[in-house]
Amino acid sequence: MPIQIDAVVFDFGKVLCRPQSPEVVDALAARLGASRTAFVAAFAEFRLEFDRGALDDAAYWNAVADRCGVTISPETVAELADRDARGWSVPNEPMLDWVRAVRAAGKKTAILSNMQTSFRRRLTELCAWLPAFDHATFSSDISSVKPEPAIYDHCRLGLGVAPGRLLFIDDVPANIDGARVLGWHGIVFTGDMAALKQAAEAFDVPLA
Repeated sequence: MPIQIDAVVFDFGKVLCRPQSPEVVDALAARLGASRTAFVAAFAEFRLEFDRGALDDAAYWNAVADRCGVTISPETVAELADRDARGWSVPNEPMLDWVRAVRAAGKKTAILSNMQTSFRRRLTELCAWLPAFDHATFSSDISSVKPEPAIYDHCRLGLGVAPGRLLFIDDVPANIDGARVLGWHGIVFTGDMAALKQAAEAFDVPLA
């Protein structure tokens, strides 16, 4: 028998939206005059604190630039922040269709995302394609990032659903592990739609 659940929770980056394209990453690296390898390492090094809201755009991009051995102006900070945000604003249409199908089947839906402050503030502007959700928890709003327990608890309480009745879809295995420790169900999203088939086979949710 399929496992009965009341809500499906979705990560944003690389789940509801497409991954940043290689062209976007290359453009960001080129703007800093850095190799792709150096840029990607610097980009990741400070990202969790950026997503937590502990760093603003200026602090984050200056830290990335410093790791890449350059100094940047406020205008360059603004340009990098805009390019970065737009790079995370391309919809993953098959997943969005599934969100709508899950909600139409009577399940609650939510976003649970590590998302830095400036992009969070522009989400409605840049991602008007997002469907309706019953709840959304963003890391920079509550100063907690996945896989810390507090961010999962915030989402669960916002939905009003017991842990064992929640299914979480995320592309990062550690984030799924963090949810499972708290009693949630979880599926790692690998970029194809196999996760939807897996969910429909294991849980009482529609395939499409």
